[in-house]
Amino acid sequence: MDAAPPAPPPRWTAWAEAGWLLAFALLTRWSALGDAGYFNDELFYFAAGQHLHDGLLPYVDVWDRKGPGLFLTYYLLAALGNSPLAYQIPALLFAAATAWCIRTIALRFASRTGAMVGATLYLAALPMFGGGSGQTPVFYNLWMALAALLVLRAGPALREGRTPPGALLAMASAGFAITYKQTALFEAGFLGLWAVWQLRQSGRAALLPAARLALAGIAPFALFALAFVALGHFPELRDAMIDANLRKENNPTGDQLARAGRLLFMGWPIVLAAAIGISWPRGPGREGRGFLAGWVLAGLIGVAAVPNYYEHYALPLLVPLCIAAARALRHELWGLGAGALAVLYCLAVGPAFNLTDRAQSRAAIAALEAEIRARDPQPRLFVYQGPMSLYNRLGSYPPSPLLDNFHLYFPPEDNASRLDTRAEVERILRWQPSVVIVFADWPAEEENQRTAPLVRAYAAQHCQLWLRRPWREVFRTYTLEVHGDCRAGG
Repeated sequence: MDAAPPAPPPRWTAWAEAGWLLAFALLTRWSALGDAGYFNDELFYFAAGQHLHDGLLPYVDVWDRKGPGLFLTYYLLAALGNSPLAYQIPALLFAAATAWCIRTIALRFASRTGAMVGATLYLAALPMFGGGSGQTPVFYNLWMALAALLVLRAGPALREGRTPPGALLAMASAGFAITYKQTALFEAGFLGLWAVWQLRQSGRAALLPAARLALAGIAPFALFALAFVALGHFPELRDAMIDANLRKENNPTGDQLARAGRLLFMGWPIVLAAAIGISWPRGPGREGRGFLAGWVLAGLIGVAAVPNYYEHYALPLLVPLCIAAARALRHELWGLGAGALAVLYCLAVGPAFNLTDRAQSRAAIAALEAEIRARDPQPRLFVYQGPMSLYNRLGSYPPSPLLDNFHLYFPPEDNASRLDTRAEVERILRWQPSVVIVFADWPAEEENQRTAPLVRAYAAQHCQLWLRRPWREVFRTYTLEVHGDCRAGG
């Protein structure tokens, strides 16, 4: 795998490549900047990050199954301000840095042209799968790509039976990725197994070096666990990380295969190029095809482990796929042409240039905030369905750890937490929210029938219908009903 490197290019070349990736990241993410309605997942993460600055704890006072690394990231980003730019600009930098790692890894398997095309393809594909703003993998993909780069660089030392600092740092980086989302475990596990296999090539005893690698990988989660032990809240962490994932149902709509097929159809140019890059027996990097195949397989297992197959579930898989694709696109002429077509396909199919939709989304959220504030300057806000960015924009949060409204209204989430979902909705309604936001004409089969009737009855009996407004999320548009002037017993 470690072929003799070609003559180094001029120093300015690397700076030009880095500048291109940063500029292209900005180009593909420009439409989403400042949009507080882009994707409700990240709107929750940011609202949670803001709310944690009130002294609350993840899993205790704000609940979700995502790992503590994600909560820490959004806690730090929330300190930068209340605008979505506080997380979108760092996410842009993370995306560009991940693309740089892709380019650097791909140089081991492809030409410089192929490496840059693969890195550019990653940035073009992110918005197509919902990663054009602050989705979780946009952040942790960098830690996984960095882990892969470091473990490859440590290959010669590992094959000599040594565990250099770079190998330990690689495992720690992969372990940190797991603290964002548990399914990163499969990719991290592959990188760890590859490192151990390299150790065994030395013919020396690999047990102790392998143990050091494993400890480095476990360390990030262990440090978070120790912090929760010290705070007296380890049971809540364990419940969210393990028990809740066992309790939760997968989406029972029966269309998992259709959604999986849609993901494949959306990303077929990348999948095709990656398959060619892995299977092509000649050319540079042919010794590393096993590494690429194993990494892609680990990524596929991570996607299949939670078989809901939403668009953003494919985001982690883009890193190894684009590196493998770089090998197929290594030719100076046809590789560049085919890569350019794949990039254009991603930009045409994805929402990166839906400037009108995103401008309307920004305007709609701003108008919604202004109208609520004008009618109720200090609302008791309950966004049962709709954009959770309204919580931090209006400075009002319902009194429940289930801040993410997905946990309240989506049927598979019922009682997925350690809390009874209906009891939490009843507690929020006893708080007597003065403004309640729900979806209009939402299908009953897509609502939690233990909670939705309570909320809708409260809105009908105690509130006035103020307005209906569209909410343009990145892939879907919903109609919101805003009910206000709520009075208990009214």
